[in-house]
Amino acid sequence: MEDGQKMRDPQTSKIAMELHLAKFNYYMAKQDWKSAVTELQHALNAVIEILEHANKTLKKVVEKYQPVKVESKIDGAVRSERISDDMVLIEYPGDKIVIKKQTPPSVK
Repeated sequence: MEDGQKMRDPQTSKIAMELHLAKFNYYMAKQDWKSAVTELQHALNAVIEILEHANKTLKKVVEKYQPVKVESKIDGAVRSERISDDMVLIEYPGDKIVIKKQTPPSVK
């Protein structure tokens, strides 16, 4: 199916497929081979439309549930505040971190 062509919904395509298969059976019974082949081709085209619609639907589902890769960008300023002599609070959008200064053990 070409990109510019509008696709029928799957239910309409299914009805078209069934109609063309019925015509195919009619022409086969009458032994009109040329018309039978034409109707079979129309039925197959309807099946292709159904499959293309299913493929589009699956692509949408995959896009919806696929993990989104987002680049992190920190907007705003980083702020720090001294809590005590050996502790500092650092804040930036969304998070707070407390850093405690560690002193080396005293050697005796």
